[in-house]
Amino acid sequence: MTFTVSPAPPSRVLDVFAALYGTPAGDLGWLEAELRAAWVALDESGEALGALGARPSPAHGMELMGGSLDGEHGEAVAQALVEAARAELGRVYAFADGLMLPAGALSGAGLREVAAYRMLAGPTPTAAVPGPEGVTLRRLSDVPDLATRLDALGTYEDRIGHHAVAAAAAEEGAGGFDSALSLIAVDAGGRAAGLCRAAREDGYLRIDAPGVRPELRGSGLRAALLLGVCALAREAGFTDVSVESWGDTPEELAADLGLGLGVELENPIYAAGG
Repeated sequence: MTFTVSPAPPSRVLDVFAALYGTPAGDLGWLEAELRAAWVALDESGEALGALGARPSPAHGMELMGGSLDGEHGEAVAQALVEAARAELGRVYAFADGLMLPAGALSGAGLREVAAYRMLAGPTPTAAVPGPEGVTLRRLSDVPDLATRLDALGTYEDRIGHHAVAAAAAEEGAGGFDSALSLIAVDAGGRAAGLCRAAREDGYLRIDAPGVRPELRGSGLRAALLLGVCALAREAGFTDVSVESWGDTPEELAADLGLGLGVELENPIYAAGG
């Protein structure tokens, strides 16, 4: 098959993204504003075979989104799209996402596996550990100040797979998270030190792996936040939880597995430097 890959305005790729992600194009208007560059792959008749868009990451260059629509030649199309993006942008990363962005296409374009998105699940852990000295864990519902909440959300930003935090994400109920079942860590000076949010699902509690300020990682705060939220889950009657993480370290994964949670879903993250 002959095809070409060309730069395109972000608005041009939304219809392709809609087909890739099974979402109406009208629901993707927010994404157009986030994309800084885009590419489209077209066959000889001008039909789209795939598209790629790039949105900024606070600490990891650009995340590549989208991929190939074509099953038979999908890997070649995806690789060509990624090669075009890498040639222009340099530092990029992408989730290996099934047929859209196969791992082979990413490695063929010179990216290497560096981390993963994971969903772990299992019975609600019953262990408990104290937080580090000088840090207090509070229910997020008891800390309504949006600036403090936004500061806490910022503890994720240096992790690959996370994006710059929008102010709306700090608002009550954002993302479906239940502030009464979520914990925020505050240091002695009143500054946010970490965050672990949870959302009610049908029969289980969905938890985002904790975010912790870089200098406090390794202090035990991550475990204290996660297990503190699990304690709230048990009080609320949840016997099972899931934990979603982006870019966690091997040590953090090992700690979560040690709580009796198991990996239900894993999408590797591939990256290339500038």
